[in-house]
Amino acid sequence: MPLNDNDNCLFHIEMAGISYCDGTYKIKRTNSSVYVFEFILSGQGTVVYNSEIFHPAAGDIYILHRGSNHVYYSDREDPWVKIWFNARGRLIKHLIDAYELGSVNHIEGLNLELLFNEMYRVIQSKKGGSEELLSRAAVLFHEIIQQIHLWVNQNKAVKNSEASKIKHFLDLHLEDDISLQDLGRQIFRSPAQVIRLFKREFGKTPYEYLLEKRIQTAKLLLKNTNLMVKEIAFKLNFTDEHYFSNRFKAKTGMSPKKFRQMK
Repeated sequence: MPLNDNDNCLFHIEMAGISYCDGTYKIKRTNSSVYVFEFILSGQGTVVYNSEIFHPAAGDIYILHRGSNHVYYSDREDPWVKIWFNARGRLIKHLIDAYELGSVNHIEGLNLELLFNEMYRVIQSKKGGSEELLSRAAVLFHEIIQQIHLWVNQNKAVKNSEASKIKHFLDLHLEDDISLQDLGRQIFRSPAQVIRLFKREFGKTPYEYLLEKRIQTAKLLLKNTNLMVKEIAFKLNFTDEHYFSNRFKAKTGMSPKKFRQMK
């Protein structure tokens, strides 16, 4: 039920629904004209938001901001059931900005089923005038935004701590064979979550960070020891001397042998 048809409105719920998805479910928007808010009741799926990929599952919320390019689709084996609404208006942008949610897309484990259900019920309601429904929907929307803001901030410190724990683990194991599964076990997270948390905090993936640290260590070993290049490659757990030399040159612009010869 449209609560306001003016394109320059203060607050407008374009549509809302409860979707029982199947393996063919897929939505794509380019330069989206609306904000999309969805709560996953059950199932799994994938969202590609600009260049980011995440996988909302039961108990998660995702926000797709107006102006974004996105595509989302349900898992074929375990499809989504979800409550959602699409909205636009100056109030939405104001609240998104005020609560610093402009870069927030995937909110994991925040159960706002009751609020989303109530929003859906209000939008579908035939009781009361449009102004009354608009007011009730706006209040619900504000509460949803507040709850997301509180959840994100409560979890930010935990996530920062988790990312720092991964970084510390990498620093201690520069010479070891480390997998994403190993990192995940340190904080009880999946490999995808490890990458997302680490990149959000440090601006690079765990692999990129580990490679940089290994190259830095290689520089010290080349300048301050008599270890052969292949011994350094082996010590820092590169596949072989050739691979190490290629990665070293890509990062420094010169081969390990040339770097060692420099004064």
